[in-house]
Amino acid sequence: SEERPLEEWLQAPDEDERETGTPSTTATCWTMIGDALNERSPTTNASREQLTRRYWPAIFAFIRASGRSVTMAEDLTQGFICDVFLGRDLLSKAEEARGRFRSLLLSSVRNYLADDYRKQTAKRRSPENGPPSSLDANQGLETPDKTGLSPESAFNLRWIDELILRTSEETKAALLANGQGAHWDIFKTRVLDPCLLGATPVPHEELSAKWGLNGLPQVSNFLVTAKRRFARTLLLNVRETLPDDQDPSLELQELFKAL
Repeated sequence: SEERPLEEWLQAPDEDERETGTPSTTATCWTMIGDALNERSPTTNASREQLTRRYWPAIFAFIRASGRSVTMAEDLTQGFICDVFLGRDLLSKAEEARGRFRSLLLSSVRNYLADDYRKQTAKRRSPENGPPSSLDANQGLETPDKTGLSPESAFNLRWIDELILRTSEETKAALLANGQGAHWDIFKTRVLDPCLLGATPVPHEELSAKWGLNGLPQVSNFLVTAKRRFARTLLLNVRETLPDDQDPSLELQELFKAL
């Protein structure tokens, strides 16, 4: 039978299926934020860099989809990272409030663009070197994004991309560490590649022969094990960006609906 879409089988596991998180899955948002704020930590700079790398794509996507050119979006993203994300203690506010980090970051980027727009408008109204060549000039907005996504949708899409990529890497590492290379290969070729890349799923028979398995039943069992590992890891990663009392599965549902 055909594999179900990713969102159909991505459900929170039963309590007896939960496992203690590995360092790669527990060193997520709140852990890194706390470390980034600890000036005495030897890994402060590394945590700040990791946070920047993790959320840069979503920030850039929002700014780009707002109508800025690629160059302007890059400059504004860099400015936001330096002035707000790190420079204005956004991380401190996030750590103190422990609310939804995605919502805080999204609203902060939106406010940053509004401030930049006001500054640019003021400059055009009072130019230093006389009147502008065109009163309609709006530098940085001349090359709109062609995707047609709203800024919020672009932000959420890149947020999900980062979550899926990181979760895939952590799932692969965990399965390989457990000697479950076949589990990872079956999951990747039956589920991940078809869902994310549009690839044709590799037939069960071919995977069974490749890994010396006992036909469809054993291939299916390996696949279920890998799916559960992926789902657990994804939910752990999502949970680390939320308040303690919020269900991560609801956050995922909201993200997919927002797209």
